Formats: sequence, structure tokens, C-alpha cells
Amino acid sequence: MSLHDLIEDDASLFVSTSDFGESVVYRTRSGTARSISAVVFRQIAEAIEDESRSLTVFEVHVINSTSAGISPTEIDLGGDTLDLADRVGKTARPRSIIQITEQDEGMVVLQCQ
Repeated sequence: MSLHDLIEDDASLFVSTSDFGESVVYRTRSGTARSISAVVFRQIAEAIEDESRSLTVFEVHVINSTSAGISPTEIDLGGDTLDLADRVGKTARPRSIIQITEQDEGMVVLQCQ
């Protein structure tokens, strides 16, 4: 087994829905969709000026893979979305992938709004 395979196996354990992960849907701008596992951190950003609401910012960790996760090479920033809920157990809705904040051989970290 190669080092790359070991790293991908470790990433798979991290996003496992049996542990920290949850199922999300990745949708490309062109309309294709696939269900993947991800670890989602929900953060409340600053309140939106002149409005009485705040914006939830999501940090999403996925496997760096075109089949089991998302590869950075396939992401269309601002065009692709992930279906995410504001809170665990709530209804998910499409959130724009706005930034790739980190990436390595095993994982990709995305920021979504």
C-alpha cells in the first residue's frame, strides 16, 4: 500500500458518518450531483449590516478524491455548491463553495456560505 493510499484511508476514517462526518450533496455548476461524507463546522459570522440576521459560514472537510469526496481540480468556486443545514438535523440547502482554504493529498478544506 502506498503512502497516498494510507493518507486517503485516514481521510476516509475522519469523515466517516459513524464518527464525525455527515452526508452532504456536492452539486456542480453543470448540474451533476453526488452524495459524499464530510465533517462540517458551522460558524456564525458577523451580523449583516442593516439587517436583523447573521450569516452562517461553513468550514467543510472532505476527502481529496473525485469519487469519494471532491478534488480541488474539479471545483468551480462560486458555481459549485454543497447541500448543508444550518444545524445538525435541520433541512439542508445549497451553499456556495467560495474558497479552498487548505488542501493536501488526503483532505480538502472548503469555506461555504
